[in-house]
Amino acid sequence: MKATVHEVYRSETDHWWFAARRSIFARVLDVWTKGKRVRRVLDLGPGFGVNAPVLAPRGHWIPLDVAAPSLNGCRASGPALPVRADATQPPFRSGSLDLICALDVLEHLDDDAGALRAWRDAIAQDGTLLLSVPAFQVLWGRQDVLSEHRRRYRAPQLRARLEAAGFTVRHLTYFNSVLFLPILAVRLAMRPFLARSVAAGGSDLSMPMPIVGGLLRALLAAERFWIARHRLPFGVSLLAVATPTPPTETPR
Repeated sequence: MKATVHEVYRSETDHWWFAARRSIFARVLDVWTKGKRVRRVLDLGPGFGVNAPVLAPRGHWIPLDVAAPSLNGCRASGPALPVRADATQPPFRSGSLDLICALDVLEHLDDDAGALRAWRDAIAQDGTLLLSVPAFQVLWGRQDVLSEHRRRYRAPQLRARLEAAGFTVRHLTYFNSVLFLPILAVRLAMRPFLARSVAAGGSDLSMPMPIVGGLLRALLAAERFWIARHRLPFGVSLLAVATPTPPTETPR
């Protein structure tokens, strides 16, 4: 039986992976935006509203996606102003958004540099961009293929992309270091069988782990106390906080 939008939203909301990430995103936003409420919060690629509990209380939450089912899930998760559009061309006035969150979105886009420039144009001069992406190409595996990722990033590469687009990087760190070595080992071992495992379908996150999942959630979420202000040298994912670089004054 095909899952309903509400069932998909609930499964993502309850899953240990997404719950732990929400704890991390919430802590980072509290530190770098001082927890203040803003006018408009753009949630790019909202995934059925999985991060709504963190983002919606911070301002008028605007989930943006090209997929109607995703936006329907956002409506089910609480007050929202859903926008059906391409993340690379957000239909907003220049400088009209206070907080843009692109949480595991950039890796899906063919033109990541162009998308960052578009987001730079849409964000207010005193606004904040919160960005997360998968890290290290060596971790490429079935989930990347099934999720239609274009790439995984290293910290210097992501910093360069952001700066070229007109952002100043305030904070950049790897996270999910706890699972880095186990995931690396599994993906290297499975690489010769990648095509076969992709054909089998499924997801790396679909295995039910009621007991172990709670432990993994606690371990991953615990990183928030360090990475909100400090850096980790490696991890499964990368997180960045960036603000628009002030325009250069024209010499008189």
